[in-house]
Amino acid sequence: MKEEDAYRWFERARWHDNGGKPYCPVCGNLEVFSIRRRRFRCTAKECKHEFSVTSGTILANRKLKFRTLVMAIALAVQSVKGKAATELKRQLGVDYKTAFVLLHKLREAIAAQREDLKLDDVVEMDGMYVGGHIRPENKAEDRIDRRLAENQTGKRMAIIVMRERGDGNRTLAAAAPDERGDVAWHLVRNHVRDGAGLCADQHKSYDELVGLASMVRNDHGKAYVETPDASTNQAESFFSRARRGEIGIYHHVAGKYLDWYAAEWAWREDYRRMDFRSLAKGLLRQALGQPVSRNMAGYWQRPNKRDQPLVGWNPLSGMQTAPTG
Repeated sequence: MKEEDAYRWFERARWHDNGGKPYCPVCGNLEVFSIRRRRFRCTAKECKHEFSVTSGTILANRKLKFRTLVMAIALAVQSVKGKAATELKRQLGVDYKTAFVLLHKLREAIAAQREDLKLDDVVEMDGMYVGGHIRPENKAEDRIDRRLAENQTGKRMAIIVMRERGDGNRTLAAAAPDERGDVAWHLVRNHVRDGAGLCADQHKSYDELVGLASMVRNDHGKAYVETPDASTNQAESFFSRARRGEIGIYHHVAGKYLDWYAAEWAWREDYRRMDFRSLAKGLLRQALGQPVSRNMAGYWQRPNKRDQPLVGWNPLSGMQTAPTG
C-alpha cells in the first residue's frame, strides 16, 4: 500500500456518508476547496473553517504517516485477545510511547460506542475480578488470609459482562470498583431491551435486578449449571479470553484503563470471526467518528494527566458514558 492509497482509506472512512468526498465538519457545507495538499476550507461565508481528514477526531494532530496508521490498525485487529504496545512498537519501528497512546486511543473509540448498545433475547450476566494481587510471604507463618477485606490492596476491580445468547451473541463489558448492585442495575436498565430475559448466578449484587426483567438464577454451590436455561457459559467464555489477554498479552492491566480493556475484549469477542480487512476499516471509521481525546491528547507532554482519572468514566455506572471531546 502506498501513502496515497492509505489516505483514500481515511477519506472513505471519515466521509463515508458523502462517498469519500470532504465536507465541512463544523457547518456541514458540501462546498469546500483544497487550499494545500490534503487540507480544505469551507466556502460558507460565515464559516471558512479549515480542516483535514483527521481534524477534530481522536487521531487529530497525528505525526505518523497515513500508511503507518493503517498498518497499526491492521496489526491491532489481528489478535483475538489483544495487542501489546511493545509488540506494535517493534512491528512499526516507532517509539513505545507512540504505540501506547495510539492503542489507547483505539480502545477509547471502541469504549465510546457502547453507549447506544442494546441487548436482546436472553442476556447472561456475570463478573470477574482483575488486579490487586498480593504476593504471599516466603514463610508460611508470615502469610495472611488474602481473601479478607482488611488485607486487600485496594487495587482490585471488577469487570461486569452482559452477553446475548443466540445468533447475535453481542457482548457489553464494563469495569466497576466492585461487583455491585447499583452498577449492575444501571447496566441492565440502560443496555437491556424491555422483554429480554436475564440469567445470573446467586451473587447478591444481582438481587435488585428481579424487577427489571424476568430472571433465572444459577446456584454454583449446587452445580455449575442447575438447568439448561440457567447456564452462564457465554459470559464465562468471555472471561476465559479476557483472562488470557490479561495474563498472556498485557501481563498487567492498570485499573485506570480497565474499562477500556474490558470494552476492547468485548469488541474482539464479538468480531473474532470477521476478516481483518473489514475489521480494520470498521475500526478506522469508528476512530474517525470520535472527537479529540481529552484523556490521551498530549499524554506524555502533561505528566499530571497520567495521575488523573479518565475523563468521561463514571465508576458508579461502570463505564464511559460521556463524550470524550
